[in-house]
Parts: sequence; structure tokens; C-alpha cells
Amino acid sequence: MLTHDSLSEILERAAKANIVKMVTVSTEESNWKPCSEIAAVHPHVYFALGVHPHEAHRWVEWKTLLAAWFPANKPPAKCVAIGETGLDFHYSLSPKEAQIQAFEDQVRLAKLTNLPLIIHSRNAFPELYASLKSVGLGRRGAVLHCFTGTYEEAKQGLELGLKISFSGILSFKNATELRQTAARLPVSELLIETDCPYLAPNPFRGKPNEPSFLPETAKVLAEQLRIPLALLSEKLFEQSVRFFELC
Repeated sequence: MLTHDSLSEILERAAKANIVKMVTVSTEESNWKPCSEIAAVHPHVYFALGVHPHEAHRWVEWKTLLAAWFPANKPPAKCVAIGETGLDFHYSLSPKEAQIQAFEDQVRLAKLTNLPLIIHSRNAFPELYASLKSVGLGRRGAVLHCFTGTYEEAKQGLELGLKISFSGILSFKNATELRQTAARLPVSELLIETDCPYLAPNPFRGKPNEPSFLPETAKVLAEQLRIPLALLSEKLFEQSVRFFELC
């Protein structure tokens, strides 16, 4: 089990790594309040509310509870996205039908609240894209988080208006195809992330992931895109701020 250091230590290291804004992302009902509380006391931290596909079997129980966070469809202060939501047919920890229902309902919630979506997809791109076409994306769009798909799957996502976000996986030795995919994508549509506490990039493999490791992912992406790291970092920061509307 991956165990983090204290929040104060993590935030201190993030500051030293020039990480000046961050979004803490929820996956289930028990995360919602802690994420909001962290954001409330740290001016540079924001949060997202959602239900991960692994927990979709709880959606009937949690749907009303999640909606209660948005009175009159207005997001609570510093809530900048709906997510993490999506479809995962690799582990299938929730029934397929429950996952699709939970995902489509959260797409609708994002439209109602005028928030972007943070989307998880594993072995589920055809169904995921079919749901997005059926329900329709809101004005704020969505990001395919921790992307590990093929170039064609990324291209289809871009055609639907999605952003593509890469995690520390991009640095893994066995991620050659993913790096080749990244090299072919327009930098204007890309983001990077931690997906902490998982998927720490090289040279931190095996450690709990944290924001201070993010520059390592940026280095790998800059190499693939043949862009100076400083320029890429500036672009990714601007795109993240614009996508999440971080003040």
C-alpha cells in the first residue's frame, strides 16, 4: 500500500518544484468532503467531485448525495470539475451497465453545472465515445486523464473536443508506443498530471506519487514533442489554468 507523507510536506515539496496550482480529484463519496476541506484552507488547491467507474455500483445510492453539492446547479467554491468518472472494462469492479449509467449521469451533471469532466477510460473507448456522442459534452468539455490508449483513440477523443492528459506512465520503459502517440498530438490539446498516489514517473518508480514529481513527466513529454522544457511547461500551465478556470 502506498502511504503519503504529511500534506504539509507534500505541499512544501510541490512549491519547491514550482507547482503553484493543483486540483485534488475525488473518486467516491468518502473523498468529497476531505477534498473540499483541503481546497478551502490552501488558496492554490482546487478540487473535483465525482464517482469513479470502480464505484459505479454505488451510483444509485450516491447520485442524490452528489447532486446536493450543487444547489441550483451551482458548483461549491473552488470545485472546478466533475470527476473522476468514466468507464473501466479492464477490472470491471462494477457492472458495465452501472458504469455507463453513472458516467452518463455525470456527463449531464457537468453540463448542468457548467464544469469540465475528468474522464477515466480503460478498455472502454468505443462505449465511452458512444456515451459522449449520445449525451453530448457541455461547453467546458472534458479531459481524458492518465491516457494510455492508442493514437487512433486519442485522435477520436480530440475530434470530440477532449483534451489528452499524460501521467508518469509516459516515462516508463515499456511505454514506447504511448510516447510515440504523444509525439503525434498537438501540444495545444495536452495536459499532464500525477494520478497520485499511483504511477510515479522515473526516477521515482515505487514511491507514492506527488505533485513535485510532475516535472519529470514534463521532461519526457518535451523530448517527444521536441519542444524546450521551459516553453512546454509554460504552455501546459496556461492550458491547465484555462481548462479548469483556475483563478
